[in-house]
Amino acid sequence: MNLKQIDAFRAVMFNGSVTRAAESLNVSQPAVTRLIRDLEYSVGFPLFERSRGSGIVPTPDAEMLLVEVEKTFAGLDLLRRKAADIRDLRGGQLRIACLPALAMGFVPKVIQRFRMDYPETSIQLQVRSSSTVRQWVANRQFEMGLARPAPEVPGVRIEPFCTVNGVCVLPPGHRLSDRDSIAPRDLEGENFISLAMEDMTRQRIDRFFDEAGVSRNEVVETQYAATICGLVLEGIGVSIVSPFVARDFEARGVVVKPFEAELIFDYFLFLPSGRPLSRTAEIFLRKMEEQLAADRYLTQ
Repeated sequence: MNLKQIDAFRAVMFNGSVTRAAESLNVSQPAVTRLIRDLEYSVGFPLFERSRGSGIVPTPDAEMLLVEVEKTFAGLDLLRRKAADIRDLRGGQLRIACLPALAMGFVPKVIQRFRMDYPETSIQLQVRSSSTVRQWVANRQFEMGLARPAPEVPGVRIEPFCTVNGVCVLPPGHRLSDRDSIAPRDLEGENFISLAMEDMTRQRIDRFFDEAGVSRNEVVETQYAATICGLVLEGIGVSIVSPFVARDFEARGVVVKPFEAELIFDYFLFLPSGRPLSRTAEIFLRKMEEQLAADRYLTQ
């Protein structure tokens, strides 16, 4: 018994004759007749009564067999629909883990861009520290992660995502607000808001100002750049942060200026090693690259 035989059987049952069945299948009448005879031989009982005057008539056994065939074809139809859903990214899910710096504005913009083309795909976005993001991806809890760099992580494939220069964030009406850009010496004596001491970026910024001979008045330290921008908005001080974070606060009044020295913020893509990306994940990555190219903060 094979699928061609079953197709021929269904066609004869629904069309009432071998001739119309052959037309519906776009094959010859002898081919359908042969498939029916082969099926009867396979099942071991006749499926149709044949007479010269009345053509073929289904036997009661054929009617019983058709019931089971239809159950099977219902399952095949379901499989076809599921395959089409997978092909067209309908009803799937994508799990993303992301550090806060990219999760406030950048990744939401990517999700919006993605959903314009694939509105039926469900997206789970979890926001955690870079170390947690890396661990989740290593444990295969998420299909991809965006985080800051780290030494080699077992079970994870690491790819560069983007590198951007830090920007200076100032309170509204600050004395430096009219400058086109901010030089390190401009921040001499300024109240400065820093990242937490354990953050590698904080250490690089501190080392940079020490080497430049610029003294700052460090008034607050905190874990997240978004919190820094919130403090800047309240006039508590100035800082150097990633442009990904700064642009989300500019509309609220934070003044964002290019920083004339190189203070790099680099972000990496973390993927489970030894596991191919789903089509959904591949398309989402392309959307991230498109958003990256379109973002004026990152291309100027």
